[in-house]
Amino acid sequence: MEKRSLLVPHDFTTVANMATNYAISMAKEMQANVELLHVVKDAKGTSKAKAEFEKVIAGLKDLPANVQVNYHIKSGSIFTDIAAAAQELHSSLIIMGTHGSKGLQQKMFGSFALKVITSTHVPFLVVQDNVKGVNLNKIVVPLDESQESLQIEQVTTAMADIFKSEVHILTEKKVDSNLKLKVAVHSGLLSKQLKESGLSYVTEVIKKEKGYSVDIANYAVKNDAHLIAFAYHSDSLLPQFDTFAQNLITNKQGVPVLVVNSKEAGNYFF
Repeated sequence: MEKRSLLVPHDFTTVANMATNYAISMAKEMQANVELLHVVKDAKGTSKAKAEFEKVIAGLKDLPANVQVNYHIKSGSIFTDIAAAAQELHSSLIIMGTHGSKGLQQKMFGSFALKVITSTHVPFLVVQDNVKGVNLNKIVVPLDESQESLQIEQVTTAMADIFKSEVHILTEKKVDSNLKLKVAVHSGLLSKQLKESGLSYVTEVIKKEKGYSVDIANYAVKNDAHLIAFAYHSDSLLPQFDTFAQNLITNKQGVPVLVVNSKEAGNYFF
């Protein structure tokens, strides 16, 4: 089997370095290599980017013996070249770092992340700058009444199998009987898949307190879970108006978030 690759878009910031270290820790367990990507506007920026990457590579310490870190420089747009590089490298994950900013900056990053996510079929993992290492003992998976929310199943099952994670399946408490039945069915379907795969899981129905995205992140923190995984789907033509996904990706609690584009779910390794 071809070795997995984890793609890290890199802009030579400390946050990007943090995402690189996070990717390296994941790669050690996933038997993967880490591929760093920087996108320049034109060829003029290539030599400078190469010099910066050499510094990044030289600064890596305690690199696992089974992990190689390579770099790539593309000329074009981040909204097309990240997806193109992920496809070319057969990447299992795209891992990107962000500051846990507030207000407009946070909203802008959420919109940016969604735009990248909708450009690719590869799962997209966002880690904030306050993350403390990789701990995937528990994965929180929120579902809703839409069929698309179940598209997270394949990736979650694969991740839980690799990292021996306990999966926490969340649904929001519904008053409407039809919606209540739908979320219960979806929770049951994912539970069945995890059980058949021999994986540990729990199911929880959470009450609405501060909004579903905030309640999900609060649940993760309360239960010492360090990854939230969900399928992105929206009827909106413009991702910047999807506040639920934005708020979850940039949650104030700083919990890493794994997102799959439900319209393009599935890739070469998961």
